[in-house]
Amino acid sequence: MRIGKFGYVNNFLPYYHLEQEGRYEIVDAPPRKMEEMMRAGGLHYAPIPSFSFLSSEDLRRYRFCVASEGEVYSVIVVSRKKRLDDAPIAVTTHSRTSINLLRIILKEKGMINKVVPVNGTATEMLKDFDHALVIGDEAIKARMLFRVVMDLGEEWKELTDLPMVFGVSASKRNFDSSQIDKDVLNSLEWGEKNIDEVVEKASIRFRLPEDFLYAYFRALIHKMGDKEEKGLREFGEMCREYGLL
Repeated sequence: MRIGKFGYVNNFLPYYHLEQEGRYEIVDAPPRKMEEMMRAGGLHYAPIPSFSFLSSEDLRRYRFCVASEGEVYSVIVVSRKKRLDDAPIAVTTHSRTSINLLRIILKEKGMINKVVPVNGTATEMLKDFDHALVIGDEAIKARMLFRVVMDLGEEWKELTDLPMVFGVSASKRNFDSSQIDKDVLNSLEWGEKNIDEVVEKASIRFRLPEDFLYAYFRALIHKMGDKEEKGLREFGEMCREYGLL
């Protein structure tokens, strides 16, 4: 069985024990690449961007997810300025979910920023732009170098009073990956019970402070519950309202 995981810190805790067991072939990829691999039939199960799931009719969804209720820390707009003004925002090309969430937030706040897809690190993006949307590990690095002017998880919570679901687990509709999903959630439970070990290993692998990792892992939600379902539906409805879906 080939299963995917986001190649970021945000999937380290839930997949840590599963990788130690070695029962699955686990493939690391950024969100957009993961979506492409899933559509091509190269994976039996993987987290994919929420926007990709909402815009598809041939995928089956499971309980594992990547979400936050408030600050998410790793989906952020960083800036060379003290605040977010109306200047264009360079946006990562790795996740359509984050780009479209940003578009919704800007519309709801009455802002007129142009959103410009750009390849590169935050440092490279901020050479030509005042603001940049970055995700995953690049966002974690960027927040230590630049001013954070927007955390999209926090903005969504303020806008809707709901969690923001950034990624959902899925398989092709003709394949039942329920057992894989159970195994991932069991691995998540193991990681939560053994958080000290997971944080120590993650700190070494990603060269990040343990204090930050404790806060980050606790901020992430990995089980789809009623509130997360509502948040995902609301995101889909707002995407349709603004002509994004």
